Amino acid sequence: MKYKIVYQEDEIIKSKIIDTLCIENEILPQNTIEIKKQFLSSNITLFENKYIKEKDLKSIFYELSLMLDSKILFDDAIKILIKNKKGKHVKEFLTVLQNSFVKSQDIEKSLKLFKISPLIISFFKITQNTGNVALNIKSLSEIINENYEIKKEFKKIMIYPMVLLITFFSSLIGIFKFVVPKFEFMFSNSKMELSFATKVLFFTKDIFENYLFFLLTGLSIFIFSLIYLYKNNQSLKYKVDKILVKNIYLLSDIYRLKTLYSYFVVVDILLKSKHEFHESIVKSKVLINNKYLLDRITQIENLLKSGKSVSSAFESTKLFDDITISLINTGEITNSLDVIINEIKIVYKKRFDEKLKLFSLLIEPVFLVFMMALIVWIVLAVFVPLWSIGDMLKV
Repeated sequence: MKYKIVYQEDEIIKSKIIDTLCIENEILPQNTIEIKKQFLSSNITLFENKYIKEKDLKSIFYELSLMLDSKILFDDAIKILIKNKKGKHVKEFLTVLQNSFVKSQDIEKSLKLFKISPLIISFFKITQNTGNVALNIKSLSEIINENYEIKKEFKKIMIYPMVLLITFFSSLIGIFKFVVPKFEFMFSNSKMELSFATKVLFFTKDIFENYLFFLLTGLSIFIFSLIYLYKNNQSLKYKVDKILVKNIYLLSDIYRLKTLYSYFVVVDILLKSKHEFHESIVKSKVLINNKYLLDRITQIENLLKSGKSVSSAFESTKLFDDITISLINTGEITNSLDVIINEIKIVYKKRFDEKLKLFSLLIEPVFLVFMMALIVWIVLAVFVPLWSIGDMLKV
């Protein structure tokens, strides 16, 4: 990040540019009047966030966790990583981490320079506020590794259906571009009654030829408008997040279970770090970006503050099933919530894995059925009129 420093020297107003990751670490001129961020220059664009690959982040936190488990100090471990890593952005990322912890800087502001998962920023914010660096880094490494494997598995699942889909639409473009126009010409002067499938085929061909650009443009504008409204309209954001959590078959289960698993991982870490249960519930909220889920967790926080029992507070959200509520009730009665939260975390992980496996089993047949239906439509639209002509010729 570049900063323009305006200062006074010998009754003359001067300025200079400083290129630094953290302006607080720089020695500024005496009588500094103003500090301005420089967003545009010959070497800088508006998109200043530095991208770090997820594979690199996985490697960084795995190695960092191993070193911390070996009782190497955090500062020394970071220095070793800086020395061994090659990527420029990776080195800058590690330097920011080191400065944030050693000099007690706000890590959330420091890491805004980088395009990374909000989960990482949230974890380090919790770590900075609570301590127990080794345990937090180990948990973060495990979550990043799990996310990486989940995405890898999801991509693996989607490769075959996506190849089929791309192949199909490529064939469809070829059919509408070269085959259907000639096929339509055969019946342009004919008084033959065309089948419904054939009429839909010709109608689709007309849309493809005359309105495809407008449809794609309109769809793009609609999507970007929806994204803009989602980010800026809190009411819409809440409704969309609620649908995402509750109303999309299977995908809602996967999303909800993954989010709650990550949430209970952090609650478990804080409880193991000897934090109070209520405090752990509150601090773990930083991991939740879904407004509906955040509202439910905040409801738990408010009910606990008002003196409600833990089990009744969780039950009132209508977010957790009977097994989870029963486990929490047992933990509250036996004064073993720290043990129970760990069990809940394991339960959510198993359920998430089961739902992901179910999704992997369903996605390919669903794609195949969808494509088969489209192929049958094309075949009927093309061959039914030809069969009719054959019948007429026999007569």
